[in-house]
Amino acid sequence: SRRSNAVRYARATGVRSVLSAPLTSESGPLGALSVVSRQMHAFDDDDAEVLSALATHASIAIANSRLVAELGRSREALAHRAAGEQAIRELAAQVTAATEARLVLRSTVDAAVRVLGADGALIDLIDPADGMLEWAVDSGLPDVPDARWLREQRLRVGEGISGRAVARRRVVVTHDYLADRTFAHTPDADAFIAQAGIRAMLAAPLVGEDGPLGAMEVYARRPGAFGKADLDLAAALADQAAIAVTNARLIEDLERSRAELAASVETERALRAIAARVAALAEPDEVLARVVEEARRLLGSDGAHLTRMNDARTAVVPVVVAGGMSGRTAAWLRTQEFPIDEGINGLAAGQGAVIWTEDYAADPRIPHEADDTAVARRLGLRGMAAAPLRAPGGEVIGTLAVSFRKPHAFSSNDLDRLQGLADHAAIALANSFLFDRLRDSEARYRLLVEHSPDIVYQADANGIFTYMSESVERLLGWPPEEVVGRHFTWIIDAASLGEAASRWEELASTPGITLSANLELIARDGSRHPFEVSATSLDRDGTFAGMHGASRDLSDRGRLERELRRQAGELAAAEERTHLARELHDSVTQALFSMGLVIRSVEVLMDEDPERARERLRTLADLQRDALAEIRSLIFELRPGSLAENGLVPALRTHVAAVEGRIGLPVVLDADEDLGRLPFPVEDALYRIAQEALHNTVK
Repeated sequence: SRRSNAVRYARATGVRSVLSAPLTSESGPLGALSVVSRQMHAFDDDDAEVLSALATHASIAIANSRLVAELGRSREALAHRAAGEQAIRELAAQVTAATEARLVLRSTVDAAVRVLGADGALIDLIDPADGMLEWAVDSGLPDVPDARWLREQRLRVGEGISGRAVARRRVVVTHDYLADRTFAHTPDADAFIAQAGIRAMLAAPLVGEDGPLGAMEVYARRPGAFGKADLDLAAALADQAAIAVTNARLIEDLERSRAELAASVETERALRAIAARVAALAEPDEVLARVVEEARRLLGSDGAHLTRMNDARTAVVPVVVAGGMSGRTAAWLRTQEFPIDEGINGLAAGQGAVIWTEDYAADPRIPHEADDTAVARRLGLRGMAAAPLRAPGGEVIGTLAVSFRKPHAFSSNDLDRLQGLADHAAIALANSFLFDRLRDSEARYRLLVEHSPDIVYQADANGIFTYMSESVERLLGWPPEEVVGRHFTWIIDAASLGEAASRWEELASTPGITLSANLELIARDGSRHPFEVSATSLDRDGTFAGMHGASRDLSDRGRLERELRRQAGELAAAEERTHLARELHDSVTQALFSMGLVIRSVEVLMDEDPERARERLRTLADLQRDALAEIRSLIFELRPGSLAENGLVPALRTHVAAVEGRIGLPVVLDADEDLGRLPFPVEDALYRIAQEALHNTVK
């Protein structure tokens, strides 16, 4: 075909002679240099040599021209590459210095537009909550009606150019977006691309150590705008952006961890302070107020309040209020009742578990009746949580609640803190019940004693009066303060001393018995009066601790005998109740509460972290062992039978072993094993001295 064209050309132009010389270079042929003539035999060998020389010069010129063009392209590519590397270095420096990922992402898209010669770029990040790609930053976004859609769109991984790059974890490019059918198109995306005049687009994934983080899109209005070098450069820029996002999230996690640790430390400090006040038997109302205030402070809530179960156990009633409201509103709140199983407080009390809501106004568990809505509006309740106050027996005796004026999500740590504070409040509230009953009992006893017609007294193990009722002055003329501190024989007539001493020996040798004797007592004016003196031996921890009783004027015996015995019984019962309450509170009650806290933590961790749950169970076993040792020690201290049976040294050895077993405190007992028996009152006194010394050391 080419030959026929040449023939036609020759005929049309009248060409008869043709002379051609090749154009060549070191890399191969470049073309040909030809001359033509309408004459036959127009060229000879000399002409051929001349043409060949001209062809050689032309070849050199062409080769030089191509070398110059290649050098220009090389310089342009080198400059392009250098600009890219400079941009990457700048981003790397920003990544090292910056703590805000968005600033680095902004610099990344600006650099991508600049070094890739693009018209715009943007970065989408994966939302950890649902795994969707959503807009983060952009540069050069065109001002078109559909541009807002680009910032609001959310893509699944695998959808569009960005989703495809994330799914494949490599750079994806299209040289003509609207004409490319290798990926799924959407009407909204195509409308935006058409309005913006975008033709070429590439997407580079942002990948961290734990997986994809997002994607960077770069677009241009000319087709085929991106070459292989551009893809490599885009991938490098995306890597820097991924590092920035990863670093920022690590910093956020670190800050959250630090904040959580600080909050935990502060919570522990607050709980220790509250526990110390509870252990010190501080006023319960003060402890409860402290708990409520600490709950508001530690959880950062707007308000907090504590409720108590009413007598009918049908509702909880607010008793302590802190923050978030005026004094008038706080006073009004204390007049309200929250029925069991209704509202957050009622649900917490009814279910015996922490109950919370992110938005009280929208929670379907809330009745939202007119009265309930009015209360919520007046208190500004939106986010709210309540924890039950559980008594030692397990029954719910109230709730501790915190509230926010805006919707608020509570973390598991927040709920644990609230329950921990509620447990301390429960101890204080239980103590207040005990104290109230104890004060009532003491008041009744004091009223009876002060108005009794008999002389009520108490003496220690040495026979020294430690208490004398006011009636001694009415019956014998002695002010009580003159009698207290003297030996009981001081007020007994010499004729009755033998009988009194005999009864005293019986009381000392047989703790717990009650004896009566008719004795002559000395009045202040020197006169003698017949009294029936009743005495009950005081038994503390199995050891004689003195006596208490009443002295009745025989003339009033029939009328007062019954009342006196009842009073003596109440006195002994009150003494023992006070002692046991103190011992149980200081040891076993605290241990049981700790065991309850561990059990609740095991319930929470059983599904989430079995290993930690097993560790907590081991802690529970330790607490149980300690509590058992404490109870055994308490029983032994109440009645150390080995003292009367075996003597001082064996009893001390048994007590030392109990202390070591209970708390792990090494105790060395240095005693003469051949020590003979001392009088029981002496052994008892020495035993109590050693016992109290060890008790103080443990404290």
